[in-house]
This record gives sequence, structure tokens and C-alpha cells, in this order.
Amino acid sequence: MAHLLFVLHEASRTGAPFTQLHLMRWIKQNTNHTVSLVLMWGGDLEPEFEKLGPVYVLDHGIPAVTIKERVIAKWDRMTSQRKKSIFKAIQKEDPQVIFANSAVSLDIAVQLKLILNKKLIINVHELVYTFFYYSKENFAINSKHVDYFVPGSYAVKTYLQSFCSIPEDKIKVVYDFIDGHALSGIPANEVKKKHGIPHAAQVVGAIASLTPRKGPDVFLSVAYKVIKNIPDAYFLWVGGKPEAAYFKELQHDIQNMGLENRVLFVGEQKDLKGYYDMFDVFLLTSREDPFPLVCLEAALAGKPIVCFENSGGMPEFVQDDAGFVVPYLDTDAMADKTLLLLKDSALAQAKGQVAQQRVEDHHTIRTIGPAMYEIISQLMPNKKQA
Repeated sequence: MAHLLFVLHEASRTGAPFTQLHLMRWIKQNTNHTVSLVLMWGGDLEPEFEKLGPVYVLDHGIPAVTIKERVIAKWDRMTSQRKKSIFKAIQKEDPQVIFANSAVSLDIAVQLKLILNKKLIINVHELVYTFFYYSKENFAINSKHVDYFVPGSYAVKTYLQSFCSIPEDKIKVVYDFIDGHALSGIPANEVKKKHGIPHAAQVVGAIASLTPRKGPDVFLSVAYKVIKNIPDAYFLWVGGKPEAAYFKELQHDIQNMGLENRVLFVGEQKDLKGYYDMFDVFLLTSREDPFPLVCLEAALAGKPIVCFENSGGMPEFVQDDAGFVVPYLDTDAMADKTLLLLKDSALAQAKGQVAQQRVEDHHTIRTIGPAMYEIISQLMPNKKQA
């Protein structure tokens, strides 16, 4: 039995925190090891993490919204005494391995490694956009202290090795993953009723935060082209806050495009099952996304995915049989493939079934848990295992 220390930037309901939660939970359920977590900032998932072991939050302030805000925000609210107290408590736990779960958390993870003198693993989920705001030079310097890199896709691996000197024997792709359990939520027909969508209407969906990187403007462009051909189709985006300025800007565009009765931005929703089930096609309009978990959840629901090439890791999943990969930001091509799937239900079903099987076989904690644990075990002193 050993103690494992995890380091994460925040406990928000986003990709990296969810993969961290699934992995820590798997370790607790399948080994005799104990775990604890250091958070740079708090978040909604804190209570779930606390069920697994001690959680130390360095800054109890409200998490900043953007990556830029999170990285460059001053640590004024965190006194040096608090940080020293947390690090002292962690020293008493005597963790055998440190596992950092984002590029942004590497600074703190390296500080802990230098104090604890233990091996450091980093699971990286970030690509170019993150490093517009977070120093590549600083990450490259800190990367020299990392004992093993686990990128969440080959796109991430290629990008990391473009500016960090990482030997092949210190890096291995382990794809990002979901827990694989059925989501909860109201049925698809109730979701349609909630949003005023006719029962028989076809729906093209997306689930993401509202930022330019995620491409809601691209979503509108594709919607305009598709609805010209199928006037009764609906496009629905889950995510974002209605009070945000960008949300209002998009509503302005929708109105001026004459799409207010067909394109819906419905804000954040807690219960997503009915939304995934309602979608006929799932669009990933991101300009960049390392390996988005929403696509895996859509695939688990049997939905075909359309995404852009050169936009991150999802083309590695979709390939040529779980949906379509179209040229980067080519909205005509994305619209054409979306129309094809809407008009050919047998094709959409076949691609959706491939996507579903691929997730079940390769992208749930059932398969990823053992792979991650093998890496962790190899870096433990004397390879301590449960």
C-alpha cells in the first residue's frame, strides 16, 4: 500500500478535473492505495474529491473564468503561511508518487517534487491555445523535472515534443476518457418539449463553453447552410452563461441571420443524457480541442461526430468510420457532411454504432484505469503495488 498525491489546477466541471476524479475513484476502488489532492483553485467537484481523500485548496477564491485569468492571476489571497502549512501536511502523508493533471498545475507539482523528492508524472491535455497564455518557456524548464509524460492524445504528444526535449521512453499516449456509466437526465422527448422542438424534428447538437476556441460562430455558419437545405432542422448548443456578453452577441447574430426559431443556445445544463439522446449529429466546431470528453459521451450515446482536421485529438477518434473529419474551418464541408448524415439515417446509425463501440472498447475508465495505474506503479519506489 502506498499514498499517491494528485495535483490539479481546479475542481471545475470540465475535462481534466473529471478525468482526475475518475482515476482517483478507480484507484480507491481497485487498489489498497490512499490518495490526496492539491488544488490550485476550488470548484464544484470538491465534494466528490473529498469522498476519496484529503483535498488541499491553495486558493479558496472563486476560480477565474479563462485560462489567461487562471494563469496570470496574482496569488494575493493565498498567504505563504497557508501554502507552507499545506506542504507540511503533505510531507507527513509521505506520498510515493506525484501525479499532475494539467500543464497549468506543473509549477506547483514541481515545487512539491523538490520538497518530497519523489517521482513526478504529468497527464497533459493542453495544446497551442493554452500556451498563448501560459509560458511555453516556463513549462519547458519545469518539464525537466518530470519523470514521465502522459499526453491525452497523439496531437498533444506531437505538440509537447515540438518545444520540450522528451525522450520516447519517458512519454506514452493514454487517451482521455469518461467513466462509461449511463448519464442521468430527462428523456430526449422531454428535452425537446422543454425547448419547443417538435417531436419528429432532427437536431444537430454541440456541448461546450462559449469561447472563440470552441467555435460557436462556426456552429452558426454551419447551421445557416444546413437549414437552407432542411428548413425543419434544429441546431442546439448546450453551454455558456446567458448573462455573458458573448452569449448576447451570438443571440444578436442568430436574430440577424433569421435563425431565432431554429438555432438555440440554451446555456449550461446539469443533466445531459436527454440532450445526447436527442441529437442526430454531434458537431465539434472547435478550432482546437485536445480530446474533448463531450465527444466521447456523444459517441457513447451512439451519435456520429463531425469535426475539423488539424484541430486536436478528435480526428484520431473519429477516423473515417465514426463520423466525418473535414478540412480545418471549412464550414461548407462540415455542412455537407451534416446534411449527408441527416438525410441518410442508416449511414448516421452505422457511424454512431462504430463510435459507441470504440468508446466502450478504448475510452472508459474500465480500460484506461489499468493503463494509468501501470504507469504509476512503475514509478513507485520498489514498484509498490496493491
